[in-house]
Parts: sequence; structure tokens; C-alpha cells
Amino acid sequence: MFFGLALLIAGAGIWAYHHDQKLEHDAALVNIGDSNETVRELLGEPWREGDCGSITLAAQSCAEEYVYRYYFHIFRPQYVIVWLDRSGKVVGEQHFQRP
Repeated sequence: MFFGLALLIAGAGIWAYHHDQKLEHDAALVNIGDSNETVRELLGEPWREGDCGSITLAAQSCAEEYVYRYYFHIFRPQYVIVWLDRSGKVVGEQHFQRP
């Protein structure tokens, strides 16, 4: 039972690390003016989406915010935040780490 639990924890850690590396790489590919569909193709479904400014100050023309969470950094949570305007185009992006 101990071995199974240790294997499960190790597997979760490896998955989280891989997820975070992919998110960091793919977030760098998002550009101003990209469509909502492009963002979702690159980064997948957001951890949270909704009103602008839920974590940090948002871009002035922001109408919707996508938040993508890094899972490996559980003690100092990190996020990629993508802001979209009313037409569904990217108007800004930010990497944020909680203090």
C-alpha cells in the first residue's frame, strides 16, 4: 500500500511538472490579436474564465479573462492570464506569481 501511494504521488508530481513546462512553452506562442480559438488550441481549457481583473489589474479593453494555473508550484501559485476584448481577440497576457 505504501509503495502504491508513493507511486501515485510521484506520478502526480511528474504530470504536474510536464503540464507546467508545456503551459510555459505554449503561453509564449500567444500573441496580441490572436483569436479565442487560437488561445484554446494552444493552452487548452482555462482553469478559470470570467470577468477581468480577478487576480491582477487587467488590460483596459478587456472583456473576458482566461486564467491558466501552474500545478507544480503549490506553495507559491503561478498563473498565466490572457485578456480578450469583446470581439474575442487577445489584448494582453501576463505571467503572475502570488507572493
